[in-house]
Amino acid sequence: MKVAFATQDCTRIDAHFGWARHMLIYDVQPEGYHYLKTVSFPGALIQDGDGRKLVRKFLAIRGCSLIFVADIGDVAAARLTRKDVQVVSRYRGQPIVTALDELGETLRHRPNVWLRKHLQRDRQRDEI
Repeated sequence: MKVAFATQDCTRIDAHFGWARHMLIYDVQPEGYHYLKTVSFPGALIQDGDGRKLVRKFLAIRGCSLIFVADIGDVAAARLTRKDVQVVSRYRGQPIVTALDELGETLRHRPNVWLRKHLQRDRQRDEI
């Protein structure tokens, strides 16, 4: 399954979704994970209340099942939920590798129903 990380420094989950300078995208499976790409957002970031800044973020994480953030606004969180993207903020400030390792461990040993559904959906998509 594809997962995204909102980050300023490309090593920690240290960015608010709307203000992230980078989104790192990984593929995570029970067997492990690998880096796919970084999407960067250069230039000045638009002020709060301007939803136009979010469009590029939504496009960057298209196809992702999870987005790890330090924080996220209510509007963005609601839009992601409607798109069946789970927002995870419990790793705020921690290294991205910590979240990747723990997600892999969860997928190997105790995935919840939502995670199993996304793993299965992604495997079916890969078979097509």
